[in-house]
Parts: sequence; C-alpha cells; structure tokens
Amino acid sequence: MGFVFWSTRMVCAVVVVGLSTAAVAVKEPPKMDDAGLRAAGIPDSVPNISGVWQVRGFDRNFKPVEGGDPPWQPWNKKAFDERHAAEKAGKPLYDPTAACLPSGTPRLIAAPYPVEIVQTPDKTVFLYEVQHLFRVVHMNAKHPDKVEPSFMGHAIGHWEGDTLVIDTVGLVKETQIDEGGTMHSEQLHVVERIRKVNDTLEIVFTIEDPKAFTKTWTSKRVWHWRPDVRFIEYVCEENNRNAPDDSGVLRNF
Repeated sequence: MGFVFWSTRMVCAVVVVGLSTAAVAVKEPPKMDDAGLRAAGIPDSVPNISGVWQVRGFDRNFKPVEGGDPPWQPWNKKAFDERHAAEKAGKPLYDPTAACLPSGTPRLIAAPYPVEIVQTPDKTVFLYEVQHLFRVVHMNAKHPDKVEPSFMGHAIGHWEGDTLVIDTVGLVKETQIDEGGTMHSEQLHVVERIRKVNDTLEIVFTIEDPKAFTKTWTSKRVWHWRPDVRFIEYVCEENNRNAPDDSGVLRNF
C-alpha cells in the first residue's frame, strides 16, 4: 500500500542526504525557468509555481493558525475523541483512504508525498503521487449552478497579485478534513491562498462548514520546491495492509 512506499521513500531520502552531505557541500537548487510558461501564453504577472513540491515532516492534525483545536460542533468533537480512543486501544476506526478512496481537500494539502503543479492559461493542475490523484483548478471561471459532489470537489481559481486563490465546493462528506479524523459535512467550502515565497509555497486555507464547525477557521502548511524528486508508483490496492474489515475497523498488522 502507499504507506510502504512512503516509508521506503523517506528511508532512501535519509540515506541519500547522508551520502551527499558527506561527499559534497549541499548546493542551492537551480532557479525555476519560466520561458516555457510564458511561451504557453501565461502573462509575466502570474508567478511561476510549476514543478514538484513537497511538505516537510508530517503533522496529522490541522490546527487553527491562532492555536488551539478546531471549532468543532459537538458531534464532530465526539467523533474525533472516539477515533483517538479507538487508536489508543489498538483498534483504529474506518478511514476512507484505507479503502483506497481519495483523500479530498483539504486533507491532501498535508499529505507527505510530492505534488507536481502544471500551469496553463485556463487551468492549474495538481498531480499527486499519493493514489495517483489529480485535481483541475479552472482559472477565472465560476462554479456551475449545480455541482455534482465528488471526492475532489469542483475548484475554481484566480490570481490576486502574487497569490493564487482556489475556491472548492461540492466535496462528498465521506472524506476527512485531516489525517487525525476531523469530519465535515456536504456543506464544506475550502478557500486556499497559495503564495510563492522564495523556494516554498505558503498555503493558507480557510474551512467553512456550519454543520461541522461553530465558525470559519484557517490553517496553514508550507510546500518546499523539490526539483530533485520524480514520482514513483503508488498502488493502494496492492498489498493493502490496512483495509477495513466487515465491521469497519481497520486491520492493523
């Protein structure tokens, strides 16, 4: 399953970094070339965020930028506490990704796998190594009057100066907000503000869902540019060690 590949990638990365630093000084990565971007018709005013990016480290839980816990509605807090109690008891509860279902947004923002961004004049496409998912952001567009719910939702985007603003709706309620198990309803509305800062992407995202939270709240993650990384195969369905059993409890071995 994907966890196995992630573990292997991380181990290999540690070994490679160790060998590299022992032999030569760490070099600054080359600057991104945007000639192809401009040739494709994207104006100079639009920042070049194309390429491979990856979060550093892994934090399972999204927290508000001001600190503390998410403003859960009572049912959501109860579900979160029950999930963590089950994990502590060694009987983790159902997680849709353990059944090889897509993570959805915003959970994917924190996934510890590389992401490649492809920019075109009318679309910004996110390609994820995890589960080989993809996400199309329709630029300078509007949501349709009726959005058919899906795991990845319907996303539109536009640039506000140097910040890419992505608005996502139409997410099925079966996904989770984060790896920790915070839930949401069919009313989930996510707005991401992505800004390039040197060789990082700062992603500040706002979560609105009055059924699941008492108020709108904002969290943050940072992706680092990884021109040295190429995707490897991710096959969730093969050797899936954590698939849920008939009762919905995850197998844990």
